[in-house]
Amino acid sequence: MITREEIRRIPELHKSIKRDKEQLLFLREKSTSIPSLNDTERVQTSPSNNVNKYSDEAADLDKEIQRKEAELLELQIKAGLFIKTVEDPLARKILKLRYLKCYTWEEVAELTGYVTRWVRLVEFKAIRDL
Repeated sequence: MITREEIRRIPELHKSIKRDKEQLLFLREKSTSIPSLNDTERVQTSPSNNVNKYSDEAADLDKEIQRKEAELLELQIKAGLFIKTVEDPLARKILKLRYLKCYTWEEVAELTGYVTRWVRLVEFKAIRDL
């Protein structure tokens, strides 16, 4: 069974993975670009050292993303099992949108046709006993 803390961690983890993937893209771009140097420019470090640094950072971040994705998948499986037990169809839909599809509260409200405050209240009632 999933705990309230675990289910509420899902959107945070999803956001964190999204930010990390953007950072990974940046690092990969940096690691493949070698700046051109004029003969008159003086540099402290060589471009290849910076490229290696970006490559190493990208590899580390890629491993972290994989770890977070595995954790997210595990939490979403547990959340899915819990959601199947929720009797109220509206609460079930809200929980699926929020925790399995990782929509924001505003998107959940729009998709269900209710105001954000109401969908959050329905969610709160559905998971309060976890």
